[in-house]
Amino acid sequence: MHRILAVFACLACFATAACSSTTSPSAPADAGGAEGDAGCGLHNGQCVPCTSTADLTTPAVTFGHDVQPVFQQSCSIAGATCHGARNVQMQGRPFLGLQDGGADAADILSGIVGKPSVEDPQMNILTASDPGNSYLMHKVDGDQCTLAAACAKGTSQYPDCGQQMPYSSPPLDTSTRDTIRRWIAQGAKP
Repeated sequence: MHRILAVFACLACFATAACSSTTSPSAPADAGGAEGDAGCGLHNGQCVPCTSTADLTTPAVTFGHDVQPVFQQSCSIAGATCHGARNVQMQGRPFLGLQDGGADAADILSGIVGKPSVEDPQMNILTASDPGNSYLMHKVDGDQCTLAAACAKGTSQYPDCGQQMPYSSPPLDTSTRDTIRRWIAQGAKP
C-alpha cells in the first residue's frame, strides 16, 4: 500500500513539473522549429522571432470548432497542473479548458482575451486581431525569448518568459500554430 501511494505521489510531482513554466528557455536548438520555421525561437544560441507566411484571412476559424480541441489535447491534459482547471489562474497560468471539453468557450475566452500575461505584464495573453501582440502566440511559437527583457522586469516568478508551450511535449506543428494565429487574427471568435 505504501508503495502504491509513493508511486502516486511521484506521478503528481512529475505532472506538476511537466506543465510548469518555471525555468529560463533551455529548449532544444530547434524549439519552435516545427516544419518550415526552424530558424525561429531559440536557435543556435540566438533568439529569432517566428514569422508566418500563412494567409490569416481564410479559412474562417472559430474557437469552439478549431482551437478548443487543440487546447484540450495539448494544454489541459494534466488538469490543474497545466491549464485544465479553473483554479490555475490563481497560480498565474491561464485556464484553457477541460480535457473532456466540458468548459464553456465564453468562460475560457473571458480569462485570456484582453487579460495581461503574468510572465510579461506588458502584453495581453491574447489580443484579439493581433497575434504578434498575443503572449499565448509567442509561447506556442517558442519565440518568447524575444520578450525576455520585458519578462525579466515583470513580477513573474518565470525568468526570461519561461518555456515554449506545450511544455514537455513536442512543439505544435506549423499548421496547428497557424490555425491559432489565424483565429487570433480573425478576432478570436468563440
